[in-house]
Amino acid sequence: MGIIDRMLLREIFKTLSVVVLVIVLVLLSNLLVRYLGKAAAGVLNTDVLLMVVGLEVVRALGLIIPPAFFFSVLWVLGRMHRDSEMVALAASGFGHWGIFRSVLLAALPLTLLVLLLVMELLPWAKGYVNQLRDQEASTADISGVKPGRFNEFSKGGLVVYTERQAKDGSQLQGIFVQDRQHGKLGLVTAETAYQETDPDTGERFIVLTDGHRYEGTPGQLDYVVGRFDEYAVRIPTVETGNLYVSESAKPWEELLASDDPEDRAEFHFRVSVPLALLAFGVLAVPLARSPPRSGVYGRLIFAVLIYFTFMNMQHIAEKWLEDGVLPGWMGMWWLPLLMVLVAGLIMLVDSNWFALRRRRWAAGRP
Repeated sequence: MGIIDRMLLREIFKTLSVVVLVIVLVLLSNLLVRYLGKAAAGVLNTDVLLMVVGLEVVRALGLIIPPAFFFSVLWVLGRMHRDSEMVALAASGFGHWGIFRSVLLAALPLTLLVLLLVMELLPWAKGYVNQLRDQEASTADISGVKPGRFNEFSKGGLVVYTERQAKDGSQLQGIFVQDRQHGKLGLVTAETAYQETDPDTGERFIVLTDGHRYEGTPGQLDYVVGRFDEYAVRIPTVETGNLYVSESAKPWEELLASDDPEDRAEFHFRVSVPLALLAFGVLAVPLARSPPRSGVYGRLIFAVLIYFTFMNMQHIAEKWLEDGVLPGWMGMWWLPLLMVLVAGLIMLVDSNWFALRRRRWAAGRP
């Protein structure tokens, strides 16, 4: 590896670090706003808030690196073109093929990293986030009960309303509880409530004190009204083994062995992500070339349009694979290949041969 290769790699990775950091900070702020709203509504426990946000960032990291690398290479090479550094490199014998070699040297380790992220860490993080969400949605915790609103737990199986809450969150006052036991709907009102855990079974209970319980349908003979000093309502728990596992949370070995079109589409989508990093690394080299007297951003707008077109085609191809429009063997590998062909077309348009042929056609000569 020569001095110029090391210089290009240093500039690319330095720019890539800044771009990834900015994207992660923007993503982190959006995730914090979203999940803080859920925590405020009592849907998500504050104890797992930061864990869920961190897992979401890890899950998205493999999808962030390819576009970040593309625009980093585009920015570095575009700046070198505008500052005439590329002319100096070409005069010293370091031409386009040398630039391609340097970009591919940077792209290969990143491709392996993205492959690891989308094949291993992405499904693990997605599955763990889904597990935490389902547990929070299917279990109740007194610390998550918000005063002055109906707090729904266990998908409507338990509804809790409280007028006030102690400052330390350990006790509720002015309680209304609706729950289902053995298929029967019961209503409970109480003065206070607190939470405790059975030391033998580990099950959690909301213990209500000084209240009444109403069970049955008003007007029927089996309608029961009871008064109690203490009444315990078991906090329902979720059976994690029965939770639905989405395609994005399945390991790649399971997706590859599956005959389900949705599973195969998810597998091909994951494979296309690291391939896209290689393809867009190649595409960034001709796209970064700025014509003389061009604007500061060169072909940046064109590059953005190409990338968003690729993303849309990626989702369309995934949908076609799920619906059986595309055969399974075709997968999505042709999309990165299409971007490489676009790179070749741009190089052809920028070549002296094409410029000479265009002038001849304009002059009416063959």
